[in-house]
Amino acid sequence: MYSARIDIDAPPNRVFAVLTDLSLLKLWTPEVIEARWEGELGVGAVNHSLVKEFGRSFPVKLLVTRYEKDAAIGYEMTTPMWSGNAQYLLKSQPQGTTLELLFQPLPPRGWKRIPSFLIAMATRPMVQRIHRKRLEALRSVVETHA
Repeated sequence: MYSARIDIDAPPNRVFAVLTDLSLLKLWTPEVIEARWEGELGVGAVNHSLVKEFGRSFPVKLLVTRYEKDAAIGYEMTTPMWSGNAQYLLKSQPQGTTLELLFQPLPPRGWKRIPSFLIAMATRPMVQRIHRKRLEALRSVVETHA
């Protein structure tokens, strides 16, 4: 499990609005080239995105598995390389919102499990840094877009 947490000087409804606004997505997730929702935002909605990371472009599918307006949104994430579950949890604080990102990769099956485990251990610091930077960028967008 990977996690990152940040405090944001804004109420949960403003943080949640930025989390779910595709027109602001590229401002805090620059690897996203394009994104669109299929269905009304809520449990069962699907986000289809095209992402460019490490010099490669690939599709990402996010199935909303948890939706609590202004409190939490969770996704089942599928890409050609890996899959997992991500959750953004918002907690109201006297000075704004604490936002926590949790990501649980789904381990591959069969023989791929061993090299994937080793790769995951080796890349853990990089993934943690990416998650922290993403939350810092999100905080910047929330605090500058009223």
